[in-house]
Amino acid sequence: MFIVLSCSIAVGTNLSQFICIGRFTAVSFQVLGHMKTILVLTLGFILFGKEGLNLQVIVGMIIAIMGMIWYGNASSKPGGKESRSSSSIPIPTTKTQEYNLLPVASAETGHSDEEV
Repeated sequence: MFIVLSCSIAVGTNLSQFICIGRFTAVSFQVLGHMKTILVLTLGFILFGKEGLNLQVIVGMIIAIMGMIWYGNASSKPGGKESRSSSSIPIPTTKTQEYNLLPVASAETGHSDEEV
């Protein structure tokens, strides 16, 4: 029963990550990954006992959650990365250049074009 539940959760997690990859920035995706880790640890402590739970783990989880809240507030402000659409990013264009740096020797006369 636990194996089926674990597999179902894993499939759901992978599908949600696949959906999130194209919609969020790299930093936001990492923040979501850390939130997933905190949820996994919290559910593990609740369901399977508090064997690995100590003050250092609790403080780390609190710091991570505070950082997620701070990042969410900062990125949702008007100048934040998440508020920009992907179409507003300018795409650099390249221009073709003419390269007339070296004189080209003519096969018929043996002279360069600049000498003639």
